[in-house]
Amino acid sequence: MKSYLPILGAILLLTIAACTTDALPEPEITPCDGIEPTYIDDIRPIIEASCAYAGCHLGDAPGIYVDYEGMLPNLESGLLRERTIDLQDDDVFGMPPEYAPEDRPRSLTEEELLLIDCWLTAGFPEM
Repeated sequence: MKSYLPILGAILLLTIAACTTDALPEPEITPCDGIEPTYIDDIRPIIEASCAYAGCHLGDAPGIYVDYEGMLPNLESGLLRERTIDLQDDDVFGMPPEYAPEDRPRSLTEEELLLIDCWLTAGFPEM
């Protein structure tokens, strides 16, 4: 039994030495940390300015965006995320479209995109 003591001592010493050099990983911070947008407070003004107008999501386009319930089918299907976030730089499929009227935005600001992305990621809360 005594012949194993030096080997066990060496293994124990190596194990302790290895553990003392371990470092905890840095916490991962996501862009949405601390941001909790809701439809009523944050998203509705963006939708009203950029999407819900005559010729777009007020009659012709799929989805009537005059209220939260009108948006739900496109929220639940992922179409709103796809067209607004994933395809934002696509001239044909990205929203808002390049052919938007002169008095309407033809793109969203980085802040608006972040709010929409965080809202969608959080499950698109209404209030």
